[in-house]
Amino acid sequence: MRRPAPTESAAPMFLTQDYAIRPVPEAERKPFLNVSVTTGAWVIAMSTLWTGSVLAQGMPFAMVVNATILGMGILVAYGAFMGWLGARYGVSTTVLAREAFGRVGSSLLGIVFALTLGIGWFGWQIAFFAQTLATMFPDAWLASYQPAVVWGGSLMILTAFIGYRALSALSMFAVPLIVALSAWGLWVSLGAATQATPLEATMSLFEGVSIVVGNAALGAVIFPDLTRYARTASVGALATCGGYFLGGVLAVLAGAAITASAGTAAGNLPAAMAAVGMGFFAFLILLFAQWTTNDNNLYSGALGLANVVRLPKSVLCIAMGVVGVLIALSGVENYFVPYLNFLSSYVPPIAGVVIADHWIVKRVLEQRDYKFGPGAQHAGINWLAVASVLAGGFLGGSLGFGITPINAIAIAFVLHAGGSVLLRMVGLSAEIGRSVEDHTGF
Repeated sequence: MRRPAPTESAAPMFLTQDYAIRPVPEAERKPFLNVSVTTGAWVIAMSTLWTGSVLAQGMPFAMVVNATILGMGILVAYGAFMGWLGARYGVSTTVLAREAFGRVGSSLLGIVFALTLGIGWFGWQIAFFAQTLATMFPDAWLASYQPAVVWGGSLMILTAFIGYRALSALSMFAVPLIVALSAWGLWVSLGAATQATPLEATMSLFEGVSIVVGNAALGAVIFPDLTRYARTASVGALATCGGYFLGGVLAVLAGAAITASAGTAAGNLPAAMAAVGMGFFAFLILLFAQWTTNDNNLYSGALGLANVVRLPKSVLCIAMGVVGVLIALSGVENYFVPYLNFLSSYVPPIAGVVIADHWIVKRVLEQRDYKFGPGAQHAGINWLAVASVLAGGFLGGSLGFGITPINAIAIAFVLHAGGSVLLRMVGLSAEIGRSVEDHTGF
């Protein structure tokens, strides 16, 4: 007898399934502040502080401010569209992609998210956390590399395992703390930072903007994983703009100011924090900034894989998290970086395709909205959508100008929208096969 597929309503696992492949019910939706803070926690990470530290090495602080505001503005410009869609339909990024890419196409995206976010970058960020902690506290056993990987990775797995309710609860506590400590570090460093001379004043404003965008481009694409819990579409869009923009700007500027005032190299941000008197507070920033960001990486990776295999999201979180911890313990995480960067270059154009598909293909050409839930029909695969992502990812960094992720998004948008119009004019379709959702979300 065939065993029934797990459903998100089956006890006792329903508390951790988090509507991974079904629309979030209206009764479970959250207000603006909750979604905004949870989204902001995604970008407030040590890697974002390090981005500011890198910028401080190559340009005056006033230019860092301009690059940060412009870069984060670009991110929320397209991220708001994705946040709106997630809240409008209450589904994750990979489920949302069923309409644009088809059922098989969205499964391919789910695999990419699982490999990049849920395993690869999750493992790399755990290692990054442990290495930084060992540098900050070289004489403490708990701060040594392997113990820090185990207990730090376990904390990150725990909140991702529970789901959005744990991510938001942690964020509501951690984000105000990180913001306050980062703001303090920015305040005590600001005067010296504005007078400091960059160690290598070789970076242009455009290069600075590119670095800011590159640091957080992936997060803006997968906003629906969080904004599906927003009460309205406008709350989803505005929450992403507010949380992501403000959190990103503060983290970058704090990292830049602390580095510039301390006069240290970008690779020694912990020493810079110590030099401005942050001490133990630097540890709190490291702990909560990495925790609130890396659990989101695992969470999104598990949501992506839940769209592919009939296993509960909680089980996928544990399995992928353990693999990520083992990668960090083995010390081979840096060998994955070129591969991860390659895969990650094909994530931003997904936003271009989804935005073009919803607002041009479906609303203008087909005059309908997306539909999800039992009975909803999707293509088996949309070859034009897949081809647009591949072309955007390949050409995005090959043009010789512009910002690679933005190039990729724009190319994918134009190819999918324009290709759909042309195919419709000659009476052809890019969709192959049909798929119908059942009560489980598959």
